[in-house]
Amino acid sequence: MKLRTKFSLLTCSLTLLVIAGVSIFLYIEERNLLLREIRETRSSAAAGLARVGRESEISSSRIQLINYIRGITIDDTVVYAAVLRPGGEVIAHSDPDRMGSFIDIPELELLTEPATIQDFKNGKELLISHAPVEVSGEVLAQALVAFSSPGITRIIDDTLAETRKRIFGIAGIGLILGFLGAVLLSAMMVKPIRKMAAGAESIGSGKLDTVIEVTSRDELGSLARTLNRMANKLAELDRMKQDFVSGITHEFRSPLNAMGIHFDLLIKERLGGINEKQRESLMVMKKNSKRLENFINALLDTAKLERGKLEIIPENFRAEEVINEVISLYRVQADKKNIELKMETGDIPRAYADPERTGQVLTNLISNAIKFTPEKGTITVKAVPEGDYIRVSVIDTGMGIPEDQLDSIFSKFEQVKGIRKKIKGQKGTGLGLAIVKGIVRQQGGDINVKSKVGEGAEFIFTLPAEKNE
Repeated sequence: MKLRTKFSLLTCSLTLLVIAGVSIFLYIEERNLLLREIRETRSSAAAGLARVGRESEISSSRIQLINYIRGITIDDTVVYAAVLRPGGEVIAHSDPDRMGSFIDIPELELLTEPATIQDFKNGKELLISHAPVEVSGEVLAQALVAFSSPGITRIIDDTLAETRKRIFGIAGIGLILGFLGAVLLSAMMVKPIRKMAAGAESIGSGKLDTVIEVTSRDELGSLARTLNRMANKLAELDRMKQDFVSGITHEFRSPLNAMGIHFDLLIKERLGGINEKQRESLMVMKKNSKRLENFINALLDTAKLERGKLEIIPENFRAEEVINEVISLYRVQADKKNIELKMETGDIPRAYADPERTGQVLTNLISNAIKFTPEKGTITVKAVPEGDYIRVSVIDTGMGIPEDQLDSIFSKFEQVKGIRKKIKGQKGTGLGLAIVKGIVRQQGGDINVKSKVGEGAEFIFTLPAEKNE
């Protein structure tokens, strides 16, 4: 799972939990507030009726009390309202027929403060709010308002249903905004991380002039600037290394050339006679000096490629002639191992590249093919047209290359692991394929390899076709 997806899911999950928690909290608070308001409304209704009852007792007038009771019963949840004498005698009631009758509610005798009690009438649960009617500290009557419990419950349910709708709507909007914010935030965080990952990969591949462009001033921006400083330092060290290698190799070249010349003079007895053992010893020294010279030349070519200073002089030439020439050079070496070395070229156009450098590419690939192909094997060099290019393939029936090493064999000092020890004779330096790749790409082509262990390998590179001027 990608980091962006993980971050988005985590942020959305946290947002959902927060919204759910806040929604539940708001719902519970709204419910408690509603219940408290209803209790206060019931209590205030009874207290108001008690106040009017007290004024009625003082003025000895029942008209104001009866009118007040009528006003209370307009509420659908009020079943009845009444004022009772001690003992239950009704002195005022919302039902005129109950005037003068008695209502037996024993709990009223025990209540001295406003309260709510439960009673049942005609199978219906009633919530009766009660308050004493006091005059000069004496309780003369009881004011009570009977509310329908199912009616109040219905109001509570309807109100809470509307509350849930509002909370769900707000939660939905919050979730959408949270999701969009999570996606935007993850994109803002992942984008610089991707830039740094791509930059680090580019730096790791040797492109030390890579600059990671992250302008943010947070920790990610600081990390990007650190990576840029690291790349600059690596580039500086690499330049120092290249200068050192170039200087050393140039210094080695002259004495090696002088040694080679003197080895030839000694072997040809131009400086005096030598015996057979001396000749053999000189031949070994000449061979190893030549090997060292080839390694130094490879180092020089590698340094030039890295600096983009390898001399490439493109011209129009016939690729089959260069292929045939290189094959001729390795014919004897192939015959010694009983390897069939052949060329297959169709009707191909002239190439536009450096023929000498192309020959260098073919020399490396064919020599490697001979080295890794067992006796009685086959090496085929093919050249076919492919759009604006000529595709050249060097195919062998050798040991092959493990799949997990196909991407690394073109790197400097990389050699096929596990197979190199099976090769007899002189081993390579690990620079040849890196130089081949650099030459091919500087000429405007590309190179890749296909292989399976035990089935051989096929190296394919392209040459630009002739330019019509």
